[in-house]
Amino acid sequence: MSASDEISSYLLGELDPDAAASFERRMAGDAALREEVEGLRPVVERLSELPDEVWEGPEPPPLELPGNAGAAPAPRRRWRLPTLTLRPVAAVAASVLLLAVGAGIGALVAGGGSGDGPPVEESLSLSRVDDGPSGAHGSVLVSAGRTRAEVDVSGLDPSGAGRFYELWLLDEDGKTFALGSFQVAADGSADVEIPIPVQPSRYRYFDVSLQEDDGNPAHSGISVLRGPASS
Repeated sequence: MSASDEISSYLLGELDPDAAASFERRMAGDAALREEVEGLRPVVERLSELPDEVWEGPEPPPLELPGNAGAAPAPRRRWRLPTLTLRPVAAVAASVLLLAVGAGIGALVAGGGSGDGPPVEESLSLSRVDDGPSGAHGSVLVSAGRTRAEVDVSGLDPSGAGRFYELWLLDEDGKTFALGSFQVAADGSADVEIPIPVQPSRYRYFDVSLQEDDGNPAHSGISVLRGPASS
């Protein structure tokens, strides 16, 4: 799989959990890769907000071939975003096309017409939980477009060999969503930018866990910091 295919597959949720966790670890240490992902994310998010009917094209006429007179026409194929693979070039082209077809589709893409003011950045505090060191604290600065978060933590134990920290979205019923991994330096601090492919408001908490680099993408159960996912 090429790099561009892997990025679009990640943004569309097509990677299996192991591949997604591996990709997120690479993003944590590769600023150029994060920048490329963030450049494509708004296009994919706008397309994902469109209703199903936008993806329905006109029904094509039946293909006339010798010997198939009277044959039933092929059924209409409905395109739904969860199964539609948009590669980076195609996604950009599709976005331009959608924005050009008129005010109606433009309003759907932009979510306009609500009269709300422009979104603003949101700073959320992270506090120590039971498994965290006594002086651990941090914050999550969510971008205005809710597409990325700047995570700033202090007072944590250094990552060390074979370990890393992971930022999650967490709900009270145990539902989790892994956002990205990062390393903590010897001074116990880290300041990283992590993409957010889902709306944080769907969850209750941001959670930072200490993970073993053993290939298991699940939450380790060792939470060190936690804070609200929205104010």
